Amino acid sequence: MVLGAGALLALVPITLLTMLLVLGNAVAPQLPTPSGNPVPPLVRDALWARAEGGSAAALRPLGPVTAAQMAACVLTAPGDNDNQRIAACRHVMPALPALEYLSNILVREHGVNRNSFRGGAGSLVTTIRLSRSWTKENLVNTLAARAEFGYGWRGIEAAAPGFFAREPHALTLPQAAFIASRVGDARTDPWCEPDVAATQRNRILTSMRANGAISESDSHAASIAELGLATPPDGRPPCRE
Repeated sequence: MVLGAGALLALVPITLLTMLLVLGNAVAPQLPTPSGNPVPPLVRDALWARAEGGSAAALRPLGPVTAAQMAACVLTAPGDNDNQRIAACRHVMPALPALEYLSNILVREHGVNRNSFRGGAGSLVTTIRLSRSWTKENLVNTLAARAEFGYGWRGIEAAAPGFFAREPHALTLPQAAFIASRVGDARTDPWCEPDVAATQRNRILTSMRANGAISESDSHAASIAELGLATPPDGRPPCRE
């Protein structure tokens, strides 16, 4: 995950963070209504792993207190750079990358340039608001409904038939993990780069195992399964030689 709100919360002094929140409140878009459609258990657990939720059962409200805790963790965490140290402290702010991802989508949908001050401040404030008002179920269900999976597929209802010609409730463990790995990833073409796609899927499986969502034997069996992709979508660019 790129350096985002988690890095800001960890590295920006508390007084400056408070100023950003005040300014951001003036430009942040209205919060969306979370999706109320529950997702199948395999998809739920895979998306939570993709969200870097870990073994947490709930989100944590983000603010000065958690920022201070994150900063303290980052200062002592192992790693060669800030991104690595922040990743080691995800337990302080579970699922923060997914909150950032949905916030960026919301800001973009309101016609705001994410790379502008307004976009950055609005995204930060939206991330904090989501952490304070949404549940784990709200987050996972909304990811399933609104995440982008590539090829113009928005939401699991489009991605499952697109990648595997089946509905979400019929996805197997390796298929659910694969689709979760696709959230926000428009760079990898799994039909042209199956080895890369399998590696990305297996990272989700590893996280699901670490979260206690699946057994070691199930994780291993899923990690060696073929991708089993459906026919590529019409209009997809051909693979390069």
